[in-house]
Amino acid sequence: MLSRHYGCRLSDCCRWGDLRLLILENELLRVTVLLDKGADIVELRYKPRDVDFLWHSPIPLVWGGAQQATAPSPAGPFPDYYEGCWQEVLPNAGRACEWHGAVLGQHGEVWALPWECRILEDSPGMVWVELSVRCRRMPLRLTRSMILRTDTPALFIEEDLRNEGAVELPLMWGHHPAYGEPFLGPSCRIDLPAAEVVVDRNVGAHSRFDPMTRFLWPVGVGRSAETVDISRIAAREMELDEMYYLTNLAAPWYALVNEDQELTCGLAWGGDVFRCVWYWASLGGDRAWPSWGRYYTVALEPMSSWPAILPNAIENGTELRLEAGERLEERLSVVIAETAALVGGVALTGEITY
Repeated sequence: MLSRHYGCRLSDCCRWGDLRLLILENELLRVTVLLDKGADIVELRYKPRDVDFLWHSPIPLVWGGAQQATAPSPAGPFPDYYEGCWQEVLPNAGRACEWHGAVLGQHGEVWALPWECRILEDSPGMVWVELSVRCRRMPLRLTRSMILRTDTPALFIEEDLRNEGAVELPLMWGHHPAYGEPFLGPSCRIDLPAAEVVVDRNVGAHSRFDPMTRFLWPVGVGRSAETVDISRIAAREMELDEMYYLTNLAAPWYALVNEDQELTCGLAWGGDVFRCVWYWASLGGDRAWPSWGRYYTVALEPMSSWPAILPNAIENGTELRLEAGERLEERLSVVIAETAALVGGVALTGEITY
């Protein structure tokens, strides 16, 4: 049961099948966390409009127990068990790779592990929980605090990453929130500070740009010499499948704005650890496994490093490195607002400027 029926409240005794759920609520937001699968955030709902901003995959969520894929994939289990929504990514991002004997599957390993949960405060004015997990293939311990305050349309996240091993570790770390319908659509735009855009080297025929094309946010010249504004979300009928790295950000924030709904979801972070944004757009264009043309989602992912997979990031000089016993800290804030105004900034304090 929820701890109360007013103000802030939480429950850590709910279930999704056999999986533990954590539910955090205040008067404006409901946030649901799948504790037994990566502490994935599987609901980010703005209650006055009954809008969940996150995308939910057409692949049903099945995890744990006797459920197994019919054949192992070189990518690891992530694509088979990706329910959409919001994952944390550590210590690898992107496709599977190997590093010093450790085989790291797609998007690392913390998304696949059960997390511990400790309630730090449960009052009408604030709910505050601490989640934690240890990696299996690198000696890393990750702690995530999540906070909701009364009458505040913002989720506050504080994180601590520690190297518990005896050697220096290279790694990639970030967040993978994927946004979807009914919020996401052609009436949406992305507001973002100045940045440089690099197209991923592995994009195919359903990308409007050639691999490794570079331009300044948000307008570039596409394959057919047409001008393309990637801040506008394309319709499903365009059948796009694109991947960009947004680098050299002038400030660590973005906002996704639905102009018809007059609704904005903003995300801010510290910027010292998550130094770029991955922009994945699967808008009906991925015609092979696992999408088969069914996905309609955009993920805007604060990440430490680029391009995808750890050896490539090391070659590019963008990996994080943690000495034995060293720690890193990062903060994020998700803010919801009923407006379609041009966003000039999103703050870690939970405020949006226009």
